[in-house]
Amino acid sequence: ADNNGAGEQPGPGKAAGGAPATPPNNSIVMGGGGEGGGVGARKKPRASVPKLLEQLSALHGQDAVRESSAGTGAAWPLAYRVPAGGPADAREAPHRAHGSGAAVGDTGTLTAAGAAGPIGDPGQPAGRCGDRHPTFRIAMVVPWVSELPAWVSYFVLTARRSQYLIDWLLFHETLVPPSHLPDNVRFIDLGVGGLAQLFGLRLGDELNMPVRNASLLIRSMRFMFEKWPRLVAEYKPAFGAIFAQYLSDYSHWGYCDLDMIIGNLPLFIERSELEMHDLVTYSFGDQEAFYLRGQWTVHRNEPRVSAIWQGCDHLAGQLQKELLLKVAWVRRMESRGIANYPKRFQSAEGCYSHRAVRAGGISFKMSTKQFVGLATPGAAEPAIYSVDGSVWRCDADARVDVEELARHSAAGRCLASLPGAHLAAGRMEPLDMSPDGCGRWIPFEFRMCAPGLLTQGADAVATTSTFFKGGQFYGQRFRHAPGTTLNNGCQQLAFFHFQEWKKNWDGSGATTIGIEPVGEAPAFSARPRNFTVRSEGISLIAPARRGGTARALLTDGGRERGAASGEL
Repeated sequence: ADNNGAGEQPGPGKAAGGAPATPPNNSIVMGGGGEGGGVGARKKPRASVPKLLEQLSALHGQDAVRESSAGTGAAWPLAYRVPAGGPADAREAPHRAHGSGAAVGDTGTLTAAGAAGPIGDPGQPAGRCGDRHPTFRIAMVVPWVSELPAWVSYFVLTARRSQYLIDWLLFHETLVPPSHLPDNVRFIDLGVGGLAQLFGLRLGDELNMPVRNASLLIRSMRFMFEKWPRLVAEYKPAFGAIFAQYLSDYSHWGYCDLDMIIGNLPLFIERSELEMHDLVTYSFGDQEAFYLRGQWTVHRNEPRVSAIWQGCDHLAGQLQKELLLKVAWVRRMESRGIANYPKRFQSAEGCYSHRAVRAGGISFKMSTKQFVGLATPGAAEPAIYSVDGSVWRCDADARVDVEELARHSAAGRCLASLPGAHLAAGRMEPLDMSPDGCGRWIPFEFRMCAPGLLTQGADAVATTSTFFKGGQFYGQRFRHAPGTTLNNGCQQLAFFHFQEWKKNWDGSGATTIGIEPVGEAPAFSARPRNFTVRSEGISLIAPARRGGTARALLTDGGRERGAASGEL
């Protein structure tokens, strides 16, 4: 379900004594009573928590973030806006211009019809990407409470290829970031207790709470974040409001997880997704379950979209009660000496997804663009390759030539028109929805399932994008662009989510190898490297070797443990 951004796998990170070391490049230190900056302009500041917000302004200045952007002080691009309330045709026109060839048909089976054309966008110039996209900029927000996990350097080093479109904003409390950070990865230090303070103040302000209630939120959140860091992920839907002061210069904001390796995102993110839809989420092929994924959901940066979370009681009307129940439960368990006990956690994949559909006037898309590490007992597990900034999934018995992967990785060039790598291959067909047939971890009242997709087979499910617009759900088949699926079965997608695999990487089990370090802890290096990911761990690819099977070379104290019927 929602394996997300508050680490349950502690790793090295803080300097001696808990004090932060000198911040490296792109590390932004906030807090400590600094001056300047503001919470961010609001047309009508609320009067309920003004003094606390003034303190927040002093601690978290937007100017400090702006000046630290890539060390240049360059202003970030203005947010892209689709005029609200404009004619429907004006909002539909860009989609037609970008060659989807899609039409809304009658209810029925989704078919893959018509030959897909070459990657390209007839409505836009086919120019190569420059340093930054001229129209869109996405901020992916990741708050992190506990110490950095050992695999964080792999996330950071793979994030650099997305710098044409995306900035990754990692908010933390006195951690030491990896070295050699890409320009588009920023570690923002909020100081001790800074995340709880920011969460409590911003949520209190958005919900018009009096000062004493906002103060109670801060104390309760700080207690809970220390006891259970993963809880920050429960508030993912509200990140647009909580971190609004850092997001004003972006066309879109989103949430994701840190236990990921990032691929060639500019190849997979489509202009039509950003222009036509308020919400875009990437799944791993379970298209019959319609919900916003914790691993990747992007929002149009507009108040009407960033306020959808207020429709969920546990995040809004009952926030204080819900939080106090969590605190009381933890204290009760601790008073009884119980260390391991079930946690009270409400995923964004339930209520939030349902409220987005009920909000009115919201359009969103769900598409299969991620791989995920699931436990599959008795089945041969695949291998994941990160080669020259692209992520590939290869079956366990596939013959893999790393140089071939490198050639196709280089061929996946970024175009300013953002045509994407999924080519529409059929009509857009209405879907019948039901609360039965998917997402059993989601409360029944929030489930949105398309059981009819399952009757068409696994391939149809995995090659269908689903949409919600105008109060109706739709499905549309697609084809993978040439060069993203190879003859040996290896396939390229936007990113890989570790999910269950990372549970094996502590090195405690007989079959685990842990993680081959990239640099020395705690100052992990984010220099570009090629590597493989398997359920056993992460291993670097020796640059001088080629050929072999999908099984990566495993390491044991720096010694190779061999590959299957060949070597990388």
